[in-house]
Amino acid sequence: MTGLCPSRGQRETVALLIIIIGLLVGANFAFGKYIVQQGQAPLTLFVLQVFGASVLLTAGLVLSQHMRLAALVSRPVLIYCVVNGLIGVSAPQILGFFALQKVPASLFTMFVTLSPLMTFLVSSLVRRQVLPMYRLIGILIGLAGVSIATANGTVRMDFGALWLTAACAVPILLSIANVYRDVAMPEGVSPLVLAAGTLSSQALLFLPFAVYVEGAALASWTIDAAAALLGLCCVTALSYILTFELFRRTDGVGFSQVGYFATVAGTGAGAIFFSEVITVWFLIAVFLLFLGMAITNNQISAILSHWNRKRR
Repeated sequence: MTGLCPSRGQRETVALLIIIIGLLVGANFAFGKYIVQQGQAPLTLFVLQVFGASVLLTAGLVLSQHMRLAALVSRPVLIYCVVNGLIGVSAPQILGFFALQKVPASLFTMFVTLSPLMTFLVSSLVRRQVLPMYRLIGILIGLAGVSIATANGTVRMDFGALWLTAACAVPILLSIANVYRDVAMPEGVSPLVLAAGTLSSQALLFLPFAVYVEGAALASWTIDAAAALLGLCCVTALSYILTFELFRRTDGVGFSQVGYFATVAGTGAGAIFFSEVITVWFLIAVFLLFLGMAITNNQISAILSHWNRKRR
């Protein structure tokens, strides 16, 4: 973890990682929605996604020539990878792919953006600390943004409560995973090892079930869907490496900034690739989400303080 006063170089590195991961998350949603629209089952898609990404990451471990594979079999790393994978990868991804069959990608991305705000609530409960008032204000502003986004006439809402519930469950699970990573991530372990272990554990857990339940679907892939799957696997592998690298350099508060760029990427992908309409009200909702997260992460006061110092 970084200290309380990270150097300028550290801040710049963290900012770059946040931007890249956010854009990769948006690409993940776009690839996933396209593949689901091609008729692929969400569970099958998830298993192939994590299996392909884990193969890429394991190959990276072997090619790194640092004997990092041995770290995967240590008990703390195994436990962490399985638990983190279940609450932070498997459940959110399966529910997300399920929801994306009906929920617009732009709206779904905004729901996911709530996970950083919820992270503060979960972290406060776990650590038994009172949430600072400015963070509570930021959370309420973010919730107001989502309320506007889900209001009738803002975005297409002709889907059932089941799909909406699945979409809402994703940020809750992600917030729990964020807190778990913050308090339980093994120290001194390579991000590549943690990423490979997390995705490999989920592939091993769900592959037999997917073959048994949806075995016929595994052979029904089109060329376009297969190409999109390859892109999804590459995006997933890279995003998880960078995610664990980011957690080495910052905490849950810093990681929450990923939501800014995930929202922009997801909204843009929905408009460009799926002809989803971006209204003025939706843009207002996005602005409120950004403002809420900025207040929650104490960025507003930091900017004002820096501006006051410049004036003196």
